[in-house]
Amino acid sequence: MMHIVMFSAGAGSWAAAKRVADHAGPDNLRLLFTDTLMEDPDAYRFLLEGAADVFDIRLSDKMKIPSWSEFPDFRDRSNWKGYLLELRREATRHIPGLVWLMDGRDPWEIFFDERFLGNSRRDPCSKILKRRAADRWLVQNCDPRDTTCYVGIDFTEAHRFDDGRGGGLGPRRASEGWRYEAPLCSEPYLAKWNIMEMIRAANLTAPRLYSLGFSHNNCHGFCVKAGHAHYRLLHQKLPEVYAYHERKEQKIRAFLGKDVSILADRRNDGRKKPLTLLAFRKRIEDSPDESIDENDYGGCGCFVDQS
Repeated sequence: MMHIVMFSAGAGSWAAAKRVADHAGPDNLRLLFTDTLMEDPDAYRFLLEGAADVFDIRLSDKMKIPSWSEFPDFRDRSNWKGYLLELRREATRHIPGLVWLMDGRDPWEIFFDERFLGNSRRDPCSKILKRRAADRWLVQNCDPRDTTCYVGIDFTEAHRFDDGRGGGLGPRRASEGWRYEAPLCSEPYLAKWNIMEMIRAANLTAPRLYSLGFSHNNCHGFCVKAGHAHYRLLHQKLPEVYAYHERKEQKIRAFLGKDVSILADRRNDGRKKPLTLLAFRKRIEDSPDESIDENDYGGCGCFVDQS
């Protein structure tokens, strides 16, 4: 039996991988990382250290694990991609159970190629860079009759895995011939702080996005499914990342010739209207006391949504 963990470089997928390794062992275990080429530098650091921990490999004896400050500027896309290609080559040589997939494009390149800007309802970025990439690898390398796949969804979001009415990731993938499980939806249940304690107990350092207040360790704090509270946090904590995506959004609007945006505005009449990152930044800078929905963080559903 092959055991494939969808390994996102987040705390949840690491905890799920630890559970799978505990009951299945490392020999037939693979950690499948689908790279958007837009992750936070510290996510890549945790990816390496977390994967090495799952397989009980002293990676520091084999290669230098870069800190986030040693990565090139993510805005220099050619240099950034070249750096990650070399890092992947080294990492997969020393961690054979780590499968690191790259399409070669990042989310913005997908948006331009597809002529569509992702939003809270449609995410061509994760559809192509994550779900399709993972599915292609599974078909090419695994027999569904002898394979179990795992995701890091925990008990607080168990409905996303199986809503009890035939909906959710688990039943959908079963209908397609694949067996999926969510180890963190089973006892003993783990809250986020429990997982953080596990990470510290393993002598690992959690990805820095969590300490900055982000609920997910995805795409350097950027996500087309995120809401107003999330983007305000991104502007506050990582303004250079916010500014980069603000400029890219303006470029694709000009490229498409359409009034499209990632965010939506429902003020005044309640009807949904485009709200660009530029307009949202000016709003929160000019009127910092203006209220927004403090719970509007949105959620990354890279492996949950249908492809």
